[in-house]
Amino acid sequence: GTIIRRCRIPLPPPHEDQFYSIDHFNINTEVIFYARRYKIIDCDQFTKNFLLKMGVRLNPPAACPDDPYTTERKKNLDSMKPLRPYERIDTLKQFLEYDGQVLRFFCVWDDPESKSHDPRNLVLRYYLADDTIDIKEIIPVNSGRDAVPRFLRRDKLPKCAPTGLYQPGTITSRTVLNVFGKLVGNKGRYILDNRKTGAVHQEFYRDSDLKIGAVINVWGRKVILCGCDEFTKQYYRTKYKI
Repeated sequence: GTIIRRCRIPLPPPHEDQFYSIDHFNINTEVIFYARRYKIIDCDQFTKNFLLKMGVRLNPPAACPDDPYTTERKKNLDSMKPLRPYERIDTLKQFLEYDGQVLRFFCVWDDPESKSHDPRNLVLRYYLADDTIDIKEIIPVNSGRDAVPRFLRRDKLPKCAPTGLYQPGTITSRTVLNVFGKLVGNKGRYILDNRKTGAVHQEFYRDSDLKIGAVINVWGRKVILCGCDEFTKQYYRTKYKI
């Protein structure tokens, strides 16, 4: 907060009958305010221009002294070793920026195995906060179909691999290496592979992949995007100039 409120500050003894003026200030100098010593290490550009116009020869900027607590704290943090592999994935910024914003597309899936062979009307929602997708089916009245809560529950929708779907366990969020195995003291030591050697990178559908007329693969079902709401149109006008 405010250490000294706005006022005229007297000079230190034996000149306490006088007050500080602009002539007492310069870069890389010390001032004493109420028995406390402060060192001026630098100033902004407006102050520099003002002092130069007054004919003051400015000193070079001084270095900020090290904070003993910050130095000791950094030393302790550098010496700490995590008990498990740790990788920070920051998704807070995207969540705070797009929380509550949803893109809505109107879709059609023509089921070739259906007996009636009529298209299914779907609503695809893309959540900008975490890039997840859910799909709900619009069931007409008296259609004879069972109503289900979701055609596709909310999750990231992967793009199918060229050789088909990945087997369970192939896609992992982390790549962990066993450095010693059981050779040293019958204890394993694991580290996180920052380079992710041999990791399989799976691609997911993003907002850039969704547009009217596009065909997306929803776990083997070809879904055609036919339209969208006004918010989605404005979003693509603003971000992608579409």
